[in-house]
Amino acid sequence: MATYKSIKYIIPTEAVEHTDSINALADVDTSTAAPTEGQTMKWNGTNWVPGDVEETSGLATTLGVILGGLYDISMYDVGSHVYITSTGGIGSDTAYSGSLAYGAAATYGGDKGFICTRYDIDGYHLLTNTGVLGAGVSSSSTAIGQNMTGLTYGGDKCIFGWHTDNTNAVSWHPQKTNTVTNTGVIGSDTTNPTDSFRSSCIGTSYGGDKGIVIYGNGGTSYSGSPSYYASGSTNNDGRANLISNTGIVASETACAGTKRSEGAGGEYGGDKAITAYGFISSTVTNQINTISNTGVVSSDTTGVGTARRNMTYTRYGTDKGIFFNGADHNMNVYQVYNLVSNTGVVATDTSTTVDGRNYALSCGYGS
Repeated sequence: MATYKSIKYIIPTEAVEHTDSINALADVDTSTAAPTEGQTMKWNGTNWVPGDVEETSGLATTLGVILGGLYDISMYDVGSHVYITSTGGIGSDTAYSGSLAYGAAATYGGDKGFICTRYDIDGYHLLTNTGVLGAGVSSSSTAIGQNMTGLTYGGDKCIFGWHTDNTNAVSWHPQKTNTVTNTGVIGSDTTNPTDSFRSSCIGTSYGGDKGIVIYGNGGTSYSGSPSYYASGSTNNDGRANLISNTGIVASETACAGTKRSEGAGGEYGGDKAITAYGFISSTVTNQINTISNTGVVSSDTTGVGTARRNMTYTRYGTDKGIFFNGADHNMNVYQVYNLVSNTGVVATDTSTTVDGRNYALSCGYGS
């Protein structure tokens, strides 16, 4: 009996050019919100819609710590730290001996903290990845000063600067910055490309490895004598410096949002940031401005929770955050906090029984 083999044939078909938009697909929606350059398509549960490409953040800390701070208008040192769990739980007061206030803190080495105070008090401290605070180390860096700003860049290094004089809180100096390596070694002072003469700014990472410093009190030049604002005050301007993933500070530019000082902010969602609260002219605010993963500051959004100043912010759980305590216009402290989800939603006030404080420092640590 004869046997046969099956043979597969490829039958050419005519190529047809389609000129329809991707929006012609039933489950795609690019009409409600048009895509912008650099975006991708994301599933929102109903349709494929334009969305930002999420960067992988070098900030993978899961724990947070609130360090020191001052009591109300008496301005005495609180003398305690508060540790934040990976789920946003608030620990009890942990006593310490020393003064930690008016400074800034940032994560370095991926899971440790670099804590700066005024140099005439302690200089700086290193925080281990288990939350142990080291002894103070003196420093002659002029980038370390009162009401300074600090943030992480490059995923594992940090930068500090933007402050007033260490011995007189109302006197500006030509602005310097100083970087810290991923092993916690402080470098040499670097002059900013423009002397922005600002303090009490909000600094945060964004985009996984870059940074931004916005708002603050300041002026266009140093008057050489104490005054609440430096000469050429620009107190009502929105001002920003972008910081590259190699620690290069860009020239100051304008940014969206009503300028304020004594607010706080930090990372959420892995590659974005949020800023909130602070002091505008003669009143406290709960104003919110978010920062995209490309460093764009949003316009003002009315916030939630008690309007206040001098609170602090830290990450927890790798992609969430917490705004902690703060004070009213007259420096009466609040014993409240506000959690921030990984989508940037700020929760209403939650009361706490730990010591109320303002001018506290904070950063993420551990993994």
